[in-house]
Amino acid sequence: MKLEGRIAIVTGAASGIGRAIARELALEGATVAAVDQHPRVTTVCSVIEEAGGKVKPYLFDITDQEAYRRCVDEVAEENGKIDILVNNAAISFYADILSSTLEQWRKTQSVNIEAIYWGSKLAAAHMVQQKWGRIISITSVQALTPTAEMGAYAAAKGAIISFTKTLAVELAPYGILANAIAPGHIHTPLSIVKGVDETRTDLFQELFVKNRRIPLARAGEPEEIARVVVFLASEDCSYVTGQTLVVDGGLTITF
Repeated sequence: MKLEGRIAIVTGAASGIGRAIARELALEGATVAAVDQHPRVTTVCSVIEEAGGKVKPYLFDITDQEAYRRCVDEVAEENGKIDILVNNAAISFYADILSSTLEQWRKTQSVNIEAIYWGSKLAAAHMVQQKWGRIISITSVQALTPTAEMGAYAAAKGAIISFTKTLAVELAPYGILANAIAPGHIHTPLSIVKGVDETRTDLFQELFVKNRRIPLARAGEPEEIARVVVFLASEDCSYVTGQTLVVDGGLTITF
């Protein structure tokens, strides 16, 4: 129970990596506020509770700044503190610079980086009071080795890495650590591209598995990201801050 007594907020908790993170934190003893705009977050919380975790759903859009503020205030009031924030929620779309729209760009930045700024600002104010905290943001290998048709997503994920470094410097005097995680190909709903699960295609199996473009020869699972979050959120992580941990089965070292 590495997180016994800790209070955590996890965004994008209704599915994929966020759901796995909420579950792992709760089963390690944390009380988790599971945030998502999709109603299934309530069902996710029920499943986690049945497994023995303490979790409460918060249903709202993280780009709604006042709703986000109300959530953070409620979590702090009910629990007396906030120890951990996991910025996980993200969206993406597929279009190149010629066909994408400014509206698509702005929506992506609003969810993928602006909401991270806002959530971190709100949570940090509480962490500063107790001189302890962990802010963990999910970026992507797209920030390091981007592909076509994902310019807005890659830009936002790259911004997360830089913002995490700034947070680490600014918040270090208060005992708050800020780190990021860059997942590679993880088997989640976001791996479904234009209706096709990219991790199941013949191309993926040939290039990334058979030819070991991913040295571990498989896509990752959400739980494998969640366990890294547990480390960064715990006392085991005491001298790591401002870093981006790449969790990609070795993918980026083969480029």
